[in-house]
Amino acid sequence: MNGKQIKIGSLLAVIILVSSALYIYSQSAVSNTTVFAEGSQELSLTPPTFLAGAGAAATYLEQEAGIAYYVNTTGPLDLNTAKSRMKGGNGQVESETADYVIGVLDPGGWSSGDFPHCFVHKDGWIIVYYLKPTEQNNAWLGKTIDWSDRNPVSDPITSNLLYDALSYIVAPFSGVSISNAKYYHFQYPTATKLLFAIKQAGGGQTATFNIKIPSAYTIYERSWSCYSVSTASDGYTFKIDATQISKGGGRHYGGPEITEAILSPDVFHTISISAKDYYGNSAYVCLILLYS
Repeated sequence: MNGKQIKIGSLLAVIILVSSALYIYSQSAVSNTTVFAEGSQELSLTPPTFLAGAGAAATYLEQEAGIAYYVNTTGPLDLNTAKSRMKGGNGQVESETADYVIGVLDPGGWSSGDFPHCFVHKDGWIIVYYLKPTEQNNAWLGKTIDWSDRNPVSDPITSNLLYDALSYIVAPFSGVSISNAKYYHFQYPTATKLLFAIKQAGGGQTATFNIKIPSAYTIYERSWSCYSVSTASDGYTFKIDATQISKGGGRHYGGPEITEAILSPDVFHTISISAKDYYGNSAYVCLILLYS
């Protein structure tokens, strides 16, 4: 090897070392100030401004609602149109006044357990939501993921049952768009962020991503949703580090299984999804965090 080759090789080595150091430094800097998860999408939560003067309607929502997706139109809205939409399929109207109507939506082709609630106010507010999670109602954030779209990896936000439900209820209202719709969690009014991190594993494969949560953040909910094209009982296996969170086939979701001890702050954790090799069927995992 001549002197020129040695110099070039040394220069390349220095470039690689400096690049690696900068990458490690940047990852450390980012992950110490923000929630870091590879391939994730973060959304802001915004409270509906009408709550301050909505009286009984605000009280109902604050007591009953959990995660919500809403839009504020210019109004006024025809409540009869809203009621007609709520009565479609197996939906129903639950409560109504001269100012608003509350009901359950059946957008068609959904399991009844996925039907969301809906609030429509004549002044232009349209809110779809799931009730607060309880022992009888496991409406964790993972419930919102709509795996039926078969496009959850590249577009997780619109593969979302609340997005689909809001699109459904606004359809008969001329000129109403959900392009500026916002998320809010009535159970946790101080929460400001939602993070979705999704990964796909091909048949017979295991896919992973890393996540780090700084201890400066308050975590209100750690939720998950998994889906396997295979419905076999071992179609997928979802783990955080070495801890198995869920194993099954088809669609499953939860929340309490991921404790703070399992997803502890200030260290990197490895999220893994494994797909059993049933004719090459894929498996998916979505980790969702609610925090401020």
